[in-house]
Amino acid sequence: MKTKLLLGLLFVLPVISGCTQATLDNDYIKAQKLIDVNSNQYTDMAASGTLEDGVRVIRISAQQFNFDPALIIVNKGERVRLIIEVEDIPHGFEIEGFNIPGYDISTIIRKGTPLVLEFLADEAGVWEFICTIYCGFGHSEMKGTFVIR
Repeated sequence: MKTKLLLGLLFVLPVISGCTQATLDNDYIKAQKLIDVNSNQYTDMAASGTLEDGVRVIRISAQQFNFDPALIIVNKGERVRLIIEVEDIPHGFEIEGFNIPGYDISTIIRKGTPLVLEFLADEAGVWEFICTIYCGFGHSEMKGTFVIR
């Protein structure tokens, strides 16, 4: 009985692991295609904000339930300064998956006190930025796209 079970496992395990590897390979290929499409999508668009003394300065207005602009494009290697101003109730800000050194994503941004973030755009990619402080029923829709090309 044990021998049959062992032989069965020896047969089934390679089949299962082969299927898993094929799935991983297919997932990798799909992910790579998405990365390629996203990275090429923004090549012909102008960079956001203005270049001031070698720093890309972008002013962002936050209000229920949107950011303006909702698309931010910068170039890899640029120093970036985001100035986030709130128009109504308190909001928060995070570029999901992108680390801004020294910044705490639980920081509350209040009307009249802009948040200024400065960092190096050192990793090409496409990220979503979101509001991190609950601001009402449309909070989950308060997001934008941050591109380093």
